[in-house]
Amino acid sequence: MNDVDRVLARLAASQRQVFTREQAFAEGLTSAALYRRTRDGLFVAHGPRTLRFAGTVLDWRGRLLAGLLDLGDDALVSGRSAAALHGLDGFAEGPVEFVVPRSLREVSAIGRVSSTSKMGPLDRVALEDLRVTSGTRTILDLAGRVTERELGNAIDSACRLGLTTPDHLRRRLRQLGRPGRAGVAAFDRVMESAGVQSWLERQFLALLAGTVLPTPAVQRTYRKDGHHIARVDFDFDPVPIIAEVGGRRGYMSAADRRRQERRRNQLQLIGRVVYFFTTEDVVESSDYVIATLSEALARAA
Repeated sequence: MNDVDRVLARLAASQRQVFTREQAFAEGLTSAALYRRTRDGLFVAHGPRTLRFAGTVLDWRGRLLAGLLDLGDDALVSGRSAAALHGLDGFAEGPVEFVVPRSLREVSAIGRVSSTSKMGPLDRVALEDLRVTSGTRTILDLAGRVTERELGNAIDSACRLGLTTPDHLRRRLRQLGRPGRAGVAAFDRVMESAGVQSWLERQFLALLAGTVLPTPAVQRTYRKDGHHIARVDFDFDPVPIIAEVGGRRGYMSAADRRRQERRRNQLQLIGRVVYFFTTEDVVESSDYVIATLSEALARAA
């Protein structure tokens, strides 16, 4: 390995083990020298413009960076890949998806490449060394490409993480153009229950929608003497009934249990009664949930 190869090895190490043909030329390699190194197995071609050294492996983020290098400075990681990078619920590392301006729709990379005619500065963010669609744009791009459950999880978690808000999502959708945009109907259905924090909470609201029970307020915060008591899932005010939903029947630790029971006690001291339903209750025993709430609301009224 000569000096140029060592320089490229250090460069690749700083770029998740990938480098471009242009970077190799900039360090002094000729086209013939690059061809020989690829033919002899020192370099391994990844995409149209990207290479790696033999013996190295590109992890998921390395493949994303390689795609950006192949596609150029205007490309962004998008779709499921962007959702995973943002940490949205239900989206795992693995997919490799990009978006480019419509003028570059003929360029290619390893992974799924889509194009758009509308991509503004607010639609792009930097996460580490990767250019990624913003939280808002990621949600809007997912609409029409994922299930409503996945879209709901994405919206809920993006709002919880402070990446967007329901109002900002609606405003950006209007700017991008609602007519003809894929997934608008699904987006509108999911946004009807915007403000909930999880898929389970969304399922709970859908369950109530098919009954004569009143629609509760979601994510209401209670304070007493200026101090925070709790933020509750569903509040049936003016009837003093609160419903909470959760994924497990018990608690992770004694400290968790103490904290939850003290929270419940504080709510009861201000005149609220809390009912808790598990995932199994909401999904598999909806009759039990409805019967319990019906009786609780009737008694309280």
